[in-house]
Amino acid sequence: MMEFWLVAALLIAIAVLISVWPLIKPAVSVPGESEESANVASFRDQMADLDWQLQQGQVSADEAEKLKLELKKKLADELGDKQPASAYSLLKKPGFALLIALIVPVSTVILYFKLGATTEIAVVNAMQDGQLNSEQVETVLKNWVAKRPENNQALFMLGSHYLRVGKLDEAVTTYRYLASISNGHPQVTAELAQVLFLNSNNEVTPEIRELYQQTLLKDGQNTTALGLKGIDAFASGNYQGAIAAWQLALTHEVDPAARQSLSVGINQARSMLGDTVVALRVMIDLAPEMAGLPDDARVVVFARPAGDARQPPVVAVPLSVGDLPREIILDDNGAMMMGGQLLSSIDRLDITARISLTGNVMSPDYQVQVKGVKTTATEPVRLTFTPTG
Repeated sequence: MMEFWLVAALLIAIAVLISVWPLIKPAVSVPGESEESANVASFRDQMADLDWQLQQGQVSADEAEKLKLELKKKLADELGDKQPASAYSLLKKPGFALLIALIVPVSTVILYFKLGATTEIAVVNAMQDGQLNSEQVETVLKNWVAKRPENNQALFMLGSHYLRVGKLDEAVTTYRYLASISNGHPQVTAELAQVLFLNSNNEVTPEIRELYQQTLLKDGQNTTALGLKGIDAFASGNYQGAIAAWQLALTHEVDPAARQSLSVGINQARSMLGDTVVALRVMIDLAPEMAGLPDDARVVVFARPAGDARQPPVVAVPLSVGDLPREIILDDNGAMMMGGQLLSSIDRLDITARISLTGNVMSPDYQVQVKGVKTTATEPVRLTFTPTG
């Protein structure tokens, strides 16, 4: 907020300076003034000449008066005395310039509070304040919606908040209204389908099916809708259809937790089809002494065939320190995304986890490794970062 007012003050100062500049700048000739002066001088000379001719008896009084009227009319036409004063000439008048200097800052402040983004700035500041609890965040978002009832972003954020804290009825109401005013935006209809699914005890109803299908017609890569399509197919016993939907979602999903959920679903569907599934569970954690690391520090977990450090990783999962502790799945789905060898074709793996404070995991600040893990292992593999790692 302070940054905005500093910029606003600077802009107002510039506007005021422009308004009063004609009062303080040195007088200079203005285009058109020399011509007007010449016309006036010529008029005076002609009037004086008529007076001399009248005194000498060269013209009668009536003729002199008639000629003077014609000269006055000609001067008026040349000067354009019926035209409005130019903007520059108005600005040269002290009263008008000072009025503009007053109107500019006052109208700027009034228009800002009427039409400006004070509410949005307050929301941004509040959301960046890590000290706010869930109820306070909700109050901020509800106030935003109250002041901007047609603002799609405000409604979407409020609906997302309701979903995050488990207020599903409120989330449904918010997303229904947003869908009605956003002309069925695919991300909105996908979110509405998701909250309806959660609110119906994880059952795909006809309305949910219609919503995810409607979403995919507009956005065939929407991962939320693809996830629901896979669930619908799995529930009806169409395991190949579920695998196809979830694998497509996996190619577009960027959230690590969502990717892991999709992998679990694909593995379950493959198991139902009788396929051999390799899915290593790996638990990544920090020692208590590592609690001070920044949440956004980059983490990567990867695996390569045991005993050959020259081989590229066959599977990798990106995380951040803020995600830890976290159990992840290393499986053929992740290996297929890497485009290399499948885990099911490998007997043992070396599994490595790295933390980089600079973002370059090729030069990690911390590393922990477990070697020779059998791909058929059923117990979780534990990797814990320590200060000496």
